[in-house]
Amino acid sequence: MENIKKTEEKEGTTFYPSHLFKEMVVMMFVFVLVSFILALVFPVKLGDPADPTDSSFVPKPEWYFLAIFQLLKYFPGVFEAIAAVGVPVGSIILLMLLPLIDKNPERRPRKRPIAMALMVIILAVTAILTLLGAVT
Repeated sequence: MENIKKTEEKEGTTFYPSHLFKEMVVMMFVFVLVSFILALVFPVKLGDPADPTDSSFVPKPEWYFLAIFQLLKYFPGVFEAIAAVGVPVGSIILLMLLPLIDKNPERRPRKRPIAMALMVIILAVTAILTLLGAVT
C-alpha cells in the first residue's frame, strides 16, 4: 500500500453546467445552420392567391386532424362539440387513468390480450377515420 501514489485532483470544469451548456449551444447553432441552408436550397413556393369568389374550395385540415374532421361528419348539429372536444378529451383522460385502471402485473404483451386488443382497435379506428377524412 505504500507504493500507491496519491494523485492530485486537477482543477477542471464540471460536466453538468459547463460542458452540457456548451454542447447545447453547439447543437442549437448546428440546427439553425442546417435549417437556414435547407430553407435556402429548398424554398417553399407560394400557392395561388386566394379567390373569395371561388365556391368550389373545400377546406381540409392537416393530416393529424383528419380523424377528428371525419368525426365531425358523424355528429351533426349540436353534437359537434362531442366530436370536437368530448372524444379527444375523453381519450386523453382515459390514457391518463389507464395505469390506475389496469393493475395487471404482467408486462409482456402476449400475456395481456385485452390491453393489446384494445390498443389495436383504437389504432385501427383512428387510422380508418384518418383515411376516410383524407378521401372525403
